[in-house]
Amino acid sequence: MKNCLLLLAALAVLAGCSSHEGMSFLSFSLSPDYYSHSMEQIRERIKSSGNTVNLPDTNDFILSVIREDGENIYKGKYGERPVPLAAPAGNYSIGLYSVEFSGPAFSSPQFGDEWTVVLGENETVGVTFGCTQLNAGIRLLFEESFKERFFSYVPAVSSTDGSLDYGYNEKRTAFFKAGNIKITCRSEDEEIPVLSRQLEAADMLTVKLSAAGNGDGNGGGFRIMIDTSRNWIYDEFTVGSGNDGSTPEAALAVAELGTRIGTKDIWVKGYIVGGDLSTSNMVTEPPFSKASNLAIADSRNPSGREMCAGVEIPSKEEIRNALNLVDNPGNLGKVLYIKGDIEEYFGHPGIKGITEFVLE
Repeated sequence: MKNCLLLLAALAVLAGCSSHEGMSFLSFSLSPDYYSHSMEQIRERIKSSGNTVNLPDTNDFILSVIREDGENIYKGKYGERPVPLAAPAGNYSIGLYSVEFSGPAFSSPQFGDEWTVVLGENETVGVTFGCTQLNAGIRLLFEESFKERFFSYVPAVSSTDGSLDYGYNEKRTAFFKAGNIKITCRSEDEEIPVLSRQLEAADMLTVKLSAAGNGDGNGGGFRIMIDTSRNWIYDEFTVGSGNDGSTPEAALAVAELGTRIGTKDIWVKGYIVGGDLSTSNMVTEPPFSKASNLAIADSRNPSGREMCAGVEIPSKEEIRNALNLVDNPGNLGKVLYIKGDIEEYFGHPGIKGITEFVLE
């Protein structure tokens, strides 16, 4: 996200006509307190967090000037840029970056600033850069209970740009472009979704993963710590409820269904969060158009479709009349206990063949 959560508000100043008749120019500078406040604050926050990040000298930052047609007007060290930079009139994507970052990588925070600028004929545009973290980071911590349960799996963190294996002995932070980040466990035969989070630029997420044992309950918690330069987030996530699904009181959590595909006549618990399902989408608010399905999740506000289980509502009058969201939009947010079979449904673990339900 461009110009999001800036340490310093970046300022683009449009000057009048250039003294070079018939030519257009771009000029660049750093905000007045860039050195005294912005970069120093970043270094202090990094130091206080226990992380080590070597920021290059500002003159070694990468300046990128790309016209909307894809033409690369300038890409090189900031300290070696032409002053001013002659450029044809047009729309430009302009960025100043501490390092190159094109996809998932360990220990690769990217700092800088980004702008979209319109350059007119016979005009000079001055861009003043601020500095903030542009990508997002995630670090995993594993409790012994999680390692024991998934000892034959390889944890991985992924986004639409790629994936990184995150072994149990990994200590580094994995960095991604802002967006939806997924945590999974992979083996030769299957991939089990664990959780996903939507991360914004400068978010730094630490996730502590554990697996509940019998009688532990569905534990874990969530808290957020926000820093003025980077958003430090800490999340504890417990996989499994420790229940066997034999009764509503011992119902499975939605997060457990990926490991229970093929199980018959078992109770599952979740919040009703939407309907009108497809493989990648669902409707989360009225009006609804399909009475044949709904979605449940372990929280009332899941971060994405992949964190939800689809429920196939049978045509049996008693069940469909009570559960379908077309006629019962007030069911949104309620807790649903259902007994049925765990099967693939719209490309995700789901529940079919419902025989009993309890709605609270």
